Amino acid sequence: MKYSRFEILAVVVVAVAVIASMFATISSSNRVADIVGQAMIIVVLVGGLHWGRRGALISFLAATTFYAIFAFGARGDMSLASATEVFLIRAVAYAGVAIVAGELNVRLKYLFIKLEHHDYVDDITSLYNAVYLSKLIEKYINEFDRYGSKFSVTSFTVNQELLLPLKKKARVKFIKELGNSVIRGNIRGADEAARLQSTTFSILFPNTNIDGATCASLRIKGKIASYLDRHGLDTENDKTIRTEMLEYPRDKEALEILAVKLQNNTNDKS
Repeated sequence: MKYSRFEILAVVVVAVAVIASMFATISSSNRVADIVGQAMIIVVLVGGLHWGRRGALISFLAATTFYAIFAFGARGDMSLASATEVFLIRAVAYAGVAIVAGELNVRLKYLFIKLEHHDYVDDITSLYNAVYLSKLIEKYINEFDRYGSKFSVTSFTVNQELLLPLKKKARVKFIKELGNSVIRGNIRGADEAARLQSTTFSILFPNTNIDGATCASLRIKGKIASYLDRHGLDTENDKTIRTEMLEYPRDKEALEILAVKLQNNTNDKS
C-alpha cells in the first residue's frame, strides 16, 4: 500500500466516524457549533497527514479559529462558561489529532516506501537512499517542465574521520540518530530526506528557491553541529560539516548529472 492510499483510508475512516457522531448532536441546543466542531477534526487530520507538521499546525489554528466563531457566536442558550469549556476540550482534541497526524506523515511515508520498495530505503536510517533521491530529482525536474516549480537540494557531509575512533556498533548508532532525530526531525513534511553514503545526507526542498533552501539548510546545519557537540566532537573546523546547495533550474546541469550519478550509487552500510 502506498502512503497516499493509507492517507485516503485514514481520512475516510475518521470521516465516517465523525459524520456518524454528528447525528448525535442533532438534539443539542448548540447543534450547529457541535457539527462544525466535529467536522474540524477532519480538517486537522487531512492537514497533518498530507502536509506534515507544518500542515498540522496551520490546520489546527484554522480549525480552532473557525470553530470558535460558531462556539461563541451561535451558542444559543448555552452559558459563556459552558461554551468556553466545550471550546477548550475541542481545542485539546484538535491539538492531539494534529500532533499524531503530523508525526504519522513524517514517520510513515518512509515506512510505506520501505515496505513497497525496499531497494529505495537506507537500511540504517530508514531514510530514502541515493537511488530513490535520483528518482525524486527526475520527478521534480519533470514538474518544473510542466508547472515551472523550482526546487532545491542540499547535501550535508559530516567528516568521517570524526567517527574513526568509534566501534562499528557505535558508529552505526551515531549515523542512525543523525539521520532520524536530526535530519528527519527538523524538516517539513513535504521535504524529502535521503542518506547517500556513510555520513552524507541530502534534503530535497520542493517548491523552494535557493534563498529558502539556504535558510532551512543553515538551521539544519546548526542542529547537526549541536548533535556533534553533545557527543564531544569538534565542530570548530570548517571541514567538520560540508554543505552543498543546488537549485533547479539555476543549477540545471549539475542536478541532472547528480541524478545520473546517484542512480548507480549504493549506500555504505557503516
